[in-house]
Amino acid sequence: MHPLNLKPAFLALLAATAFSPWMVGAFDWPEKPTAEVKADLIAYAKSVGRAEFAAAIESQQDATSWMKAALEFGTARLKECEGADFRDLNRQIALRIIDYPLHVNNADMTMPGEERMAWCEAVRDYLGDAKDRVLAEVRSAKVEKGELRIWRIYNMAFVLKGPEHTVLVDLPALPYAGGRWSEEDRKAFAELADIFVLTHPHGDHYSEALVREFIVQGKPLVLPCDLHVFDRESRRNGPAYTTASCCHKLTEDHLDPLDIGGIKVWNFMGNQGGPCNVYLLEIDGVRVAHNGDNYDRGKEAMLAKCPPADVIIASTWNEVAHMVKSCSAAPGFDRGRAMFLPAHENELGHSVGHRESYREMYERKDRLGAKDAPWPSVHPLGFGESVIWRQREK
Repeated sequence: MHPLNLKPAFLALLAATAFSPWMVGAFDWPEKPTAEVKADLIAYAKSVGRAEFAAAIESQQDATSWMKAALEFGTARLKECEGADFRDLNRQIALRIIDYPLHVNNADMTMPGEERMAWCEAVRDYLGDAKDRVLAEVRSAKVEKGELRIWRIYNMAFVLKGPEHTVLVDLPALPYAGGRWSEEDRKAFAELADIFVLTHPHGDHYSEALVREFIVQGKPLVLPCDLHVFDRESRRNGPAYTTASCCHKLTEDHLDPLDIGGIKVWNFMGNQGGPCNVYLLEIDGVRVAHNGDNYDRGKEAMLAKCPPADVIIASTWNEVAHMVKSCSAAPGFDRGRAMFLPAHENELGHSVGHRESYREMYERKDRLGAKDAPWPSVHPLGFGESVIWRQREK
């Protein structure tokens, strides 16, 4: 774990990232004082039959230790139902319990220092444990032919491992809660992966240090554009640093796949306030569609002209049913064999009202509450969790 280091620059970062101008829509989680978030958690736990947990939280004398306790409780319950799908009530309850500490309003500059430090420490440990778990499991996992194991690290960040290749998609360095990945962490991910695929250049999808590590190791990078050094004083982009031969900048649509590092790559250039690629990746015979935060529905519709995806990954806040329908329209798509992984819940750089929750993912009719959408098997994952897609007989 990294030492807690609440420097003024970090506090400024929290304030600066509390609202993203690219966000759309109005979401449902109101900003509240920390004590009210705790009370809401207790009420929810009681309402779903977790009275013992609710009593333990309620009995705590201090105002802050409940955050760590809730994250630990939710993580432990997820391990008990690992691999279960959207219909599993225990999984839904565990994820929704995790929502509460992650929706403490850390961007509130009037928050008492004790509360801020408790939140930072709890979230730092939660994210660090997820990262450590993924690193250990990716190193040791043996993936059979016809399988793909998929880990969710954070937000839209996934590790995809087949029998022969490992792919990272949208992997940031998680510079939240007072802790950053170490140089050893970055080297480890670059060493484990065969290729790093970036949908778009926003801070919750990549970090300059991690990209540079891939360049140092000469590993393929798939990008929608050049990445530039950002000068914080002038607030302008400086020179591009993704000029090495291992950097593959896909700035145009490719309906015919490219072979990059042994991975077949289809891409369609959409946007999210800037270039954002929609990808279809074929990894050792298994195809994965990932839409980043793309706004251009026409580009997602191009997936209907591609070979069918086996796994679909998409932001649930971003007209998710359209992405799934586009993939479902591909010739040969088999809903009974496909898997959908919802994403973008609890991006901690967004304000509480735009920090999309698991609760909203489950309940809103413009998300997974859209019962008439052509959903394949849906597997919501917490940070650090994985699921295996397996080829099955038709």
